[in-house]
Amino acid sequence: MRRVRLQTWLRGRAFTLIELLVVIAIIGILIALLLPAVQKIREAAARMSSTNNLKQIGLASHNYHDNTGRLPDEGANNNASAQIVADYRSWCWAFQILPYIEQAPLYNGVQNLGVDVNPGTQGEVAIKTYLCPGRNHIPFSTTGGSNPGYNCPHTDYAINAASFNGNYNNNIFPSTSSLKFTMAVITQGNGTSNTIFTGEKSIDPAFAASNTGTSGWDEGIYAGNYGGTGRWTYNTVAYGGANVNTNYIIKDKPGNGGNDNKWGAPFTAGGLFQMCDGSVRTINYALSDTGQFGCSLNYLNTIPFSLEQ
Repeated sequence: MRRVRLQTWLRGRAFTLIELLVVIAIIGILIALLLPAVQKIREAAARMSSTNNLKQIGLASHNYHDNTGRLPDEGANNNASAQIVADYRSWCWAFQILPYIEQAPLYNGVQNLGVDVNPGTQGEVAIKTYLCPGRNHIPFSTTGGSNPGYNCPHTDYAINAASFNGNYNNNIFPSTSSLKFTMAVITQGNGTSNTIFTGEKSIDPAFAASNTGTSGWDEGIYAGNYGGTGRWTYNTVAYGGANVNTNYIIKDKPGNGGNDNKWGAPFTAGGLFQMCDGSVRTINYALSDTGQFGCSLNYLNTIPFSLEQ
């Protein structure tokens, strides 16, 4: 009898309003405590994936060096002449290494179309290695833009154009250029482990998620000598001059357009950079406007420095 009464009482027992509010409050507190941890885990996973992208770019660049006797570079200024605009050999590092990141069909497809033929939709393909998972970057252009104006894949990474620019004059292309960046040349300065080769660029996340063209510091990989695939920022102190230029490593933030000529990332720890030896390191945003960062961008620098913060 006593057991029956207890079961009856339990069946009839209901939560009071106060008890329900307490439960809701506890759930809210748990969510508030867990959300930052989830966001940190998500950011750490995206940073690890972006680091792997840069390692793949480094490995591809080394393989390119082994096969061509030189490192890839920022290519030619596509505004220099009609021939350069049409000639795929002048396009930037990200196009040059396509065969080494398992994108030979795209590279060969553009090449086989001929220099006077617009590749059209040939370039409307996403290349995972070139996209940071910490952003929602539109993977390729669909409305053209800067020269050569063809639709092509976007990239979240840029080359250190302060050192590894194309340095071509009109009709001089990578295959015939007198300036060849080799590992041997780099060892005359910082050495390969202290010289930045490529890195993640800062960009307005809203712009990255909406830009369908190849312009505004978000040019695609067919463009040579443009801010969408290279960064020219440097510190002239590291080059033996007065400190009149400013280095920028900034976290992505809305309202900055394409974040012109700035390195960075969507991550709180700092910007991601791939050194010439293929290693990848995170450089703190606090080193943005410093001689140390400037030294790391100069492949001929001999001033001792440290990127630790």
